[in-house]
Amino acid sequence: MSIIATPVSSVQSVSPEWDAVYDVISVGSGAAGLSAALFAAQAGLKVLVCEKSPKMGGTTALSNGMIWVPYSPQAVAAKVEDSIENARTYLKNELGNYYRNDFVDAYLTDGPRALSEIEKGTDVKFTLASAPDYHSSQVGGVDSGRALSPAPYDGRLLGKDFDLVGDPIRVVLGGMMISSGEVGKFLNPLKSLDSMRHVLGRVGRYARDRLRYRRGTELSGGNALIARFITSLRKRKVDIWTQAPLVRLIMENDRVTGVVIRRDGRDLRVKAKRGVVLATGGFARDAKLRAALSGAHQHDDTLAHPDATGDGIKLATELGGAIDNNVASAGFWTPVSLLHGKKGQTQTVPYGWLDRGRPGVIAIGPNARRFVNESNSYHDICLAMFQNGYPVDKRFYFVCDHEFLRKRGMGHLLPWPWTLGTRSYERVNYIQVAATIADLARKIGVDPSELERTVSEHNIHSERGVDPYFQRGEAAFNRMLGDPSVGKPNPNLGTISKGPFVALRIVAATLGTATGLATDTSGRVLNAEGVPIRGLYACGNDATSLMRGLYPGAGITIGPGIVFAYRAARTLAMNAPT
Repeated sequence: MSIIATPVSSVQSVSPEWDAVYDVISVGSGAAGLSAALFAAQAGLKVLVCEKSPKMGGTTALSNGMIWVPYSPQAVAAKVEDSIENARTYLKNELGNYYRNDFVDAYLTDGPRALSEIEKGTDVKFTLASAPDYHSSQVGGVDSGRALSPAPYDGRLLGKDFDLVGDPIRVVLGGMMISSGEVGKFLNPLKSLDSMRHVLGRVGRYARDRLRYRRGTELSGGNALIARFITSLRKRKVDIWTQAPLVRLIMENDRVTGVVIRRDGRDLRVKAKRGVVLATGGFARDAKLRAALSGAHQHDDTLAHPDATGDGIKLATELGGAIDNNVASAGFWTPVSLLHGKKGQTQTVPYGWLDRGRPGVIAIGPNARRFVNESNSYHDICLAMFQNGYPVDKRFYFVCDHEFLRKRGMGHLLPWPWTLGTRSYERVNYIQVAATIADLARKIGVDPSELERTVSEHNIHSERGVDPYFQRGEAAFNRMLGDPSVGKPNPNLGTISKGPFVALRIVAATLGTATGLATDTSGRVLNAEGVPIRGLYACGNDATSLMRGLYPGAGITIGPGIVFAYRAARTLAMNAPT
């Protein structure tokens, strides 16, 4: 294990008068922090949640909120053919040299238990999702049954707490969430009577919502999960402080006994009789930590919450906590595009559900050649970018034709008629458009003859339905992104033939960080010698990921966040109070 530690702070032992006393203090309000708080409350402990931001949820609230938990109660009830041993085999193949038997065993054993416990008498509910493992053809992989989604939630049930839920990344009509399963109906509401009824019903509900709320109250994904946590914590009388950043950890006699929290302009000293859980969201937004910990995967962009600035990690290392950077990659990745607006503002645009991996788009690198299976996971695409010269050379693009753009959109551009023209995007250099492939190549600075050859080969392969270079369309995850209506042998392959042609520059961005504090399987923060710092725990992105910068399936950040929060809370409940 690669351990990085900083000197222990000279200020270690203090005896403050406490402004408040709790059994457990959970710092951060993403899925991991709220799970730790809820599990501790279920054990009968007095709990405080502190959140730096005005709203709750961190990066979880921005996400789809999915979790990856093999052999869950939901999978067993649905008679999914799977087993713990099968999942272990899959992870051994996926993680390779980064496989940690102790962590994997803890996760797979306690995953189903944690889900059963978190749903017991609470509003937190999950349902099976249709997503396959990202490499389901790998030995031990499955085409369905390990990924789960939060059940949708009616935000009106939160009352005044509705405004505590963090805003999602993308909405329509100024504030209405649309789940991935609804996209088709909204893009073509006249396709069927069912589609029309659904869209009219959703829009009508949204219109009524806006008479009372700042946005729509039909919540899905990470928003629904955070709402369910808030409701469950309120019912258990858990105190929640927002706009309350962590200032310092308090240590007495080599044990963390409390925290200093800044609230309403005052620094409050709050005692934690059993322990403090750090779940502040990782360091994705801290440039210095990114540079220090990212190794060969240097980057500037992220979709993580703006307040994920490594607060928990920094303060823990001041007390001797170690950073475990023995990972395949310090982040979990997705390609994004950058839309430069007025006044120097730049919008980071996520890899869209409509266009990603669909037939009729390819990814090219600086040599104008394809470098990846475009229908693989977002994480795989970025790792392939790094393996092919990024970020030293940033000439990486998605290339398609106008027909693809009109039908599926691209990045920030939604399909017609939601986007009527491209001129405004061309003016700000968000996309490049040209009448021929050669002209497009010249605009983006790659070899015209090579790009012509790449597109020509791709078109031939699309007609034949076979991708000899990257096997696009063969895996279950690929096929989930396919479109059988193209009428070709392979639903993931489509030609690029009807100009004008379009290129969208992509950059690698993190969804969150994989490197964090060194912990044991109970979430206890370790020092450089591997000894637990008493009273100090970390979970979520503040702890080094079980997956160590690899991405086996949908939900491999939030799933382990919940499970290791469960293990930490169980240990906290057994601790003798100070």
